Amino acid sequence: MPQKNDISLQRLRGKSRVDLLFQEGKILHTPHLRCCFYPEVNEKIFSCGVAVPKRKVKKAVKRNRIKRQLRVALKSNEAHLSFGGLGMLFFKGKNEISTAKIIEETSILFQKIKEAKD
Repeated sequence: MPQKNDISLQRLRGKSRVDLLFQEGKILHTPHLRCCFYPEVNEKIFSCGVAVPKRKVKKAVKRNRIKRQLRVALKSNEAHLSFGGLGMLFFKGKNEISTAKIIEETSILFQKIKEAKD
């Protein structure tokens, strides 16, 4: 198991932080996910939210399941965080996919964020 780093994962809260994220954040994509992020210098917390649009996934039960999968993916990739700031994960697909695939794509997004930040 990888060693835990100094960066902790928290839920994204507050209108001002969400507005800052969407006004000044950068967007990255994978086949099923989209991530909007705003890195903050010297921040030890990565605040992240998840969203599944009602337009893409009609049934609330399926949307809630995908949100749970996204949160699991964030928790499982928490050890790979090497940056602090704000983030939001969006599901782009129309159909449910496996949790393993979501975890893999989240890991790819975190690597892209790390490269974009540097």
